Amino acid sequence: MGEQPASALPARVGAWMRVPISAAPVTAIAGIALGALSLMLARPLPSGGPVAPRVFEYLFYRNEPQAAWLAIAVVLASAALARWGRVPGSVVSRLAADPRSFVAVITLVLAAAALLVYRAHPLSMDEYAPLFQARVFARGRLAAQVPPELVPRLIPDFPRWFIEAAPSGAMLSAYWPGFALLLTPFVWIGCPWLLNPLLGGATLLLAWRLAGRLWPGTTAAGWAVLFTAASPAFSVNAISFYALAAHLAASLCFAVLVIEDRLFLAGVVGSLALALHNPLPHTLFALPWIAWLAWRPGRLRNLLVLALGYVPGLIVLVGGWMWCRTRVTHPVETRGGLLEGLAFFSKNVFAAPSVDLLIARTMNLAEVASWAVPLLVPLAVLGFVRCRADARVRLLALSSLLTLAGYAFVVYDQGHGWGFRYFHAAWGALPLLAAGGLESVETTPPLRKLALAAALLGLVFCTPLRFRQVRTFIDEHLAQVPSTAGGGRRTVVFIDALRGSYTIDLVQNDPFLESDRWMLISFGERADRNFMRAFFPSARRAAAGPFGSVWQVD
Repeated sequence: MGEQPASALPARVGAWMRVPISAAPVTAIAGIALGALSLMLARPLPSGGPVAPRVFEYLFYRNEPQAAWLAIAVVLASAALARWGRVPGSVVSRLAADPRSFVAVITLVLAAAALLVYRAHPLSMDEYAPLFQARVFARGRLAAQVPPELVPRLIPDFPRWFIEAAPSGAMLSAYWPGFALLLTPFVWIGCPWLLNPLLGGATLLLAWRLAGRLWPGTTAAGWAVLFTAASPAFSVNAISFYALAAHLAASLCFAVLVIEDRLFLAGVVGSLALALHNPLPHTLFALPWIAWLAWRPGRLRNLLVLALGYVPGLIVLVGGWMWCRTRVTHPVETRGGLLEGLAFFSKNVFAAPSVDLLIARTMNLAEVASWAVPLLVPLAVLGFVRCRADARVRLLALSSLLTLAGYAFVVYDQGHGWGFRYFHAAWGALPLLAAGGLESVETTPPLRKLALAAALLGLVFCTPLRFRQVRTFIDEHLAQVPSTAGGGRRTVVFIDALRGSYTIDLVQNDPFLESDRWMLISFGERADRNFMRAFFPSARRAAAGPFGSVWQVD
C-alpha cells in the first residue's frame, strides 16, 4: 500500500469536519448526560431530615435523582415524538404573535400554587427577613419594636442573623430593602404571597419582548416564553418568597432597556435591583452591559445617562438604608457600625474556592440543567454558538458566565433554595439563547420538534414533580410545630432550636408581636414555664411535642 502525500491528511480531516452533524441527536445525548450527572452526584438520602448547615446536600439527594430519571425519560420520549410522532408546532408561533392569554393562565396557576404548594409561607429565613421588613414598612416604620427582654427569645445568639436587633428591642432585616418595599403594598392588602406570581407573569412578557428585539420577524419570542414557563426553576421561585423572581425580572428589564437605548430607565431599574436584597446578583449581571456601553460610540453620554438613573435609587435605597440600619443596630457609633458591616461582608462572604465548595458548585451546575426544560442547557449552548456574532447575545452569555464565576468565590453553598438560586438573576439568558439557536438558519425541523416536545412534556410532568417535592418538604417542616388545637385568646409556641430540622426558621412573628400567636425560642422546660408565669400567669400548657410546646393564654 503506497504512502499518501503529506497534504492528504489535513485535507481529509478538513473534509471530515465539514460533514454536517445533526444537532437533534447531539442535543438529546447532551440532555441525557446532564441527567446522568445528577445521578452520579447524588448519594443515599440521610435519615432524620436536614441538619444545619447541610440542607443543600439534603435537598439535592432528596429531589434530584427522581427529577433526573424523569428528565431522561422526557428526552427519550421527545426524541421518539420528534422521529415518529406529531408535535403541535403552531404553539410557538401563536405565543410569538401574542402571549398574553398564555401568560395570564400561567400567572393564575402560579398564584394558586403559591397558596396550595408553597402554603403562602416563607420557608427559610432568606424568605422571611424581607417579609418581616415589609410588615414593618406597612406600619409606616423603619424598624420593628418589641420588649427588650423578648429579644433573646426571638433572635438566636449568633454574631449575625437575618433579623438584627438592638438592645432597645428595635429589629430590622439584615437585607437591603428593595424587595421588602415591593412586598409592602401586598402586605397592606393581605396577600404578600401574590407578588412573586405577578413578577413571574411580568418575566414572561419581558422574555417575549427581549427575544423579539433580538430576533425580530421570527418565532424566537414564542420559544423564549415557552422555555421559561416550562422550567421549574422559574415557576417554583415564582411561588416562593425569595427575592429571586424580582432579580430575574429586573435583569431582563435592564437588558431590554439597554438594548432599546432607554438608559436612564435602565439605571433606575438597576438601582432597585442592587437594593433588592444584596448587590451581587445585579452587579454580576450588569457589568458586561455597562462595559459594552463604555465601548460603544457615545460612551460618555451613555454612561452619564445610565449613572443619572442609578444615583437617586442608590442614595435612597442603599445609602439611606445603611444609615438607618446602623443607627438602629449601632446607635452610638454609626460610622463604626457601617465599617464593621462592610468588614464582615468582605471577610466572611468571599474566599478562594475550597474542594467542598467546588463540589457544591458542580452540584449547582447539575441543578441548572435539572430545574429547567430537560434540553434547555444544551440548546442554550447551541444558540450561543450559532448567534454569537450578535454582540447582545454575547452579553447575555457573559452575564450568565460571570454570575457562575462570581459565585464560585462565595463561601456559602446556598443552603435552602430551589435549583441553583444564586444563578437565578442571570437564568433568563438560557431560554433566550435557546430561542435564538432554534431560529437560526442551520436549525432543522427535527431539532425544533425535539425542543418543542421537551418543553411541552416538561411543562406537563417536570413542573408538577417539583411542585410535589416542594410542598411535601414544606409540610414536613411545618409539621414540627406542636399542635395548636384548642381555644384561647393567644397562643405561645416554644420552639427548641437545637432539635429537629431547621426549627429556628419556624420562629417567625409579627414585627410588633401583635398577632395571636407568638413563636419563641425555647430555653428549656423550666425556663419556658417561668417565662409564662411572668408574662401570662393564667396560661396553661396545651400541647407538647419533640420540638417544642404550646401554651394557651386564657
